[in-house]
Amino acid sequence: MAGTKLNNSEVQERIDTCFDLRYNQKYSQNRWVKYCHENYGDKSEQQYCQYWANAKEKYDDRWKEKLNQLLDPAVDELYRLIADEDPKIRQRAIDQIVKYTGNDIQKIEADLKVQNINLSWGDEQGEE
Repeated sequence: MAGTKLNNSEVQERIDTCFDLRYNQKYSQNRWVKYCHENYGDKSEQQYCQYWANAKEKYDDRWKEKLNQLLDPAVDELYRLIADEDPKIRQRAIDQIVKYTGNDIQKIEADLKVQNINLSWGDEQGEE
C-alpha cells in the first residue's frame, strides 16, 4: 500500500485528525508520527510530518480569521473615540492607532554616569 496516492478528502481527514490530536489532545509530533505508523502505515515519516505542518497552518488560519472578525468593531470604536470631544480620549485613540501600525517610538530613559578613566602606557606604570 506504500506509495498509494490519497485523494484530497482523505488527506484533509488526516490533517483534521492531526489538528484534533495536536491541539485538543496535546499530542507531540513524535507521538503523532507513532500514531500514523500504527493507524495508517502507508506513508513516510516525512509525509506524516507534513500533515503536522498542515494542521499548524489550519490552526494559524483559524486564529487569523477570529482576529479579523474583531478588527472591524475595533476600528469602528477607534473612529468613535477619535470623534470624542475630550482631547485626552482622542489622543489615546491616536496613540493606539500609531502603536498598532508599528509607528510608535518607545521612550527610553537612561541614567548615564561619566567617570574618569586613567590609562597608562607601557613604561609609565613603573615611573610612579
